[in-house]
Amino acid sequence: MRVLLAVALGVLAACGSRDRVSDPIDGVSLARQRTISRAQLGFRWPLVPGTGTLACADDGVILFRASGVTYIVQGERAGAADVSPLRLPEPSPPPSNPLKRLTQNVRMDAFASLERCRSQADADRCLRSAQERFALSPDEVRLIEHEGQERRWPPLPRGLMPLDALVQAGRALCQNGDSHP
Repeated sequence: MRVLLAVALGVLAACGSRDRVSDPIDGVSLARQRTISRAQLGFRWPLVPGTGTLACADDGVILFRASGVTYIVQGERAGAADVSPLRLPEPSPPPSNPLKRLTQNVRMDAFASLERCRSQADADRCLRSAQERFALSPDEVRLIEHEGQERRWPPLPRGLMPLDALVQAGRALCQNGDSHP
């Protein structure tokens, strides 16, 4: 009897755990929703929350829900929030030619100082002062400026992770929902 009960519970757990959505999106068929996580998309995961509900509404709008809030990934839907505040910044690539005698934190500080100087009235004097403070040669200044531009160090804005992988997974739900009326 125990073995039969254990097998039945195992089958129920295996069948139901994949399709179960813990935080469903109102107004969207459960056949068009699934829990999705960072573990499934790996380095392509674009959002701060590591897990949530992904859905495809009947009109093809792709939605994501986390912590009780529904966000629009693609399309338009009244009452849903913009997903932009949840998006992660794109990771910066490795440097092509870093100035190895300084740590990255020091190079980043020097870059931020050099960038701030550019917006000042007396930019040349500010740049010389920053160069002296960090003990940089003109060639080293050029290397740091290049690395900072290349890696989009602050104060430069960084791009956001693309939503393509999430949209693709959502589109698959649209197709799944169409084949299961």
